[in-house]
Amino acid sequence: MGVIHLQTVKEKCQTFNQTRNCTLYALRYIWKEREGKTYIIAKEISALLNGLVPLVNMIIPGLIINELVTERIISKIVFYVIILLMVPAVHNTVNYFLEKKLNKLSLFLNLSFDEQFYQHVLSIDYEMIENPEIQVKKDRADDAQSGLITVVEQVNGLTTAIVSLFAISSIIITLNPFVILLVVMVIFTNSIMAKRANLVKHDLGKKLSAFDWYQGGISYMLNHISYAKEIRIFDIKSLLIGLFTKSKEESNVLELEYRKCNWRLGLFRTATNLIQQGILYAYLVYRVLFKNLPIGNMTIYLSSVGQFSNSLGSVFDSYIKLADRGLKIQELIDFLSATKVQRAVGNLVPEFNNNSVIEFRDVSFQYPGSEHFAVHHMNIKIRADEKLCVVGGNGSGKSTFIKLLLRLYQPSSGNILLDGVDINEYDIKAYQKLFAPVFQDYVSYCMSLGMNIAFTDNYDKKKLDDICKENGLDAMISRLPKKYETPLEKWFDSEGVDPSGGEEQRIAIARACYRGGDIFVLDEPTAAIDPITEYDIYMRFNKIITGKCTVMITHRLSAVQLVDRVAVFDDGHVVEYGTHRELYDRKGIYTEMFDKQAKFYRDGEGKGEIISG
Repeated sequence: MGVIHLQTVKEKCQTFNQTRNCTLYALRYIWKEREGKTYIIAKEISALLNGLVPLVNMIIPGLIINELVTERIISKIVFYVIILLMVPAVHNTVNYFLEKKLNKLSLFLNLSFDEQFYQHVLSIDYEMIENPEIQVKKDRADDAQSGLITVVEQVNGLTTAIVSLFAISSIIITLNPFVILLVVMVIFTNSIMAKRANLVKHDLGKKLSAFDWYQGGISYMLNHISYAKEIRIFDIKSLLIGLFTKSKEESNVLELEYRKCNWRLGLFRTATNLIQQGILYAYLVYRVLFKNLPIGNMTIYLSSVGQFSNSLGSVFDSYIKLADRGLKIQELIDFLSATKVQRAVGNLVPEFNNNSVIEFRDVSFQYPGSEHFAVHHMNIKIRADEKLCVVGGNGSGKSTFIKLLLRLYQPSSGNILLDGVDINEYDIKAYQKLFAPVFQDYVSYCMSLGMNIAFTDNYDKKKLDDICKENGLDAMISRLPKKYETPLEKWFDSEGVDPSGGEEQRIAIARACYRGGDIFVLDEPTAAIDPITEYDIYMRFNKIITGKCTVMITHRLSAVQLVDRVAVFDDGHVVEYGTHRELYDRKGIYTEMFDKQAKFYRDGEGKGEIISG
């Protein structure tokens, strides 16, 4: 199918208590905001007015008709007309100012909710966000939080309908209590069907979300400029479009089922409302013809029953919408509670000095859902006064090792210690500030060049100048008309620049230098650049890291000239450890790796650089 499969449990029912709890959760969520209190109160004032004002339009026209066919007292007719004209005018004026205020408040609230949601998403454990199912749940939770404010709308509609319902009931009951019973039966039946349809649609919506996530990834590849060259050169547009089309065809089947639920519900409501209106008209005509019901009263009753039906329908519809929204809010609640932030509870502040040691002590890590250990019973020490290079084949555990070191992952077993203290005992932000990382999959942000390096719009220009000069970026910056204010990427700004691979690499290293830290971490820092640029970067970087603890992962064994020790990883283990000379003399894995790369360059067996994994 080519789509993420979510383990969804189809909801058999949505109880009143579940709906109530989710509604109260949303209202409390809004109420805690300063603007939220004002918003809820203003909405309820509007609801009361909306519930009472329509009574004027129901009763007054009938009274005018009765006056016209009976006594025809002009003063009464004028009084009724004034009421009929003024009440809606005053109501609309009040609503205008209320809506103006409410629209402003809603913008503040939605902004606050977005900020809170992103704060949570960006605090989720890294190992969790790598799970595609979590990403789908995140998207659905995002949709739920963006619709929190609609709960107030639905409660507002419920209040309006209830106020109107009680007011109109006092009119209809004078006609015949069984009319109320008829309307109640029709609305109740429609609501049961609507609630069942909502449950089916909610389950279909979950499945459609998985397709949406997959199709979004394909669409990104079809649209983003970073894929444009290879799509054309390798002529893979048919492949990508085919994957998108196949997934879309499968999701369209679910989409049609979703729409059929609406069609069936609409037909059912049409039929029940037709029966209700037929019975009502027949009864009122009978009362006019045979029971001397005044025509004006008939108009009032028709309008009242119609309004009663609408109000009662609104009560049930509002509840159904709250129940439907409650299903989504429950997903938000589940997401916020299930996706925990870092599991560590420590608050110690770490110190890293010339005698510090980070030790992996019998550490193992297994990715969720995998039967294989990416890191297995690993033991290794990183000393503050040494530079360590980690080498090994693809899948040997190198990148996982770095993520464990940086506390992006938590070990499945074993401990990582800093000066004998488990790193989970340290405050995670303080611990991570020890590191100045450069990742293989470094990215450029759609911000200015200066902000891409300093990650602030209030950067120290002299510090930035020095760092850029150290990293060989000064030549690039001198060509830019806006210097540090030049936007990176043309995706959002036509005046932006697209740096070369080497320039992007230098920016990533400059970013680490500007951040600073006691430990430099380089994960395949030169994997995507040519050997000449690589040499220049290494020579410059060697000066930068002088006197600094450094951990470097690389496939390029030429980098060992920068380090004191080399660790060879294989299948999640440290299989060899020592200096370059010690390992080379052992004639083991390291020797074989080194000789193959040296032979490649020395004998000219290849015409390009070694392809890194």
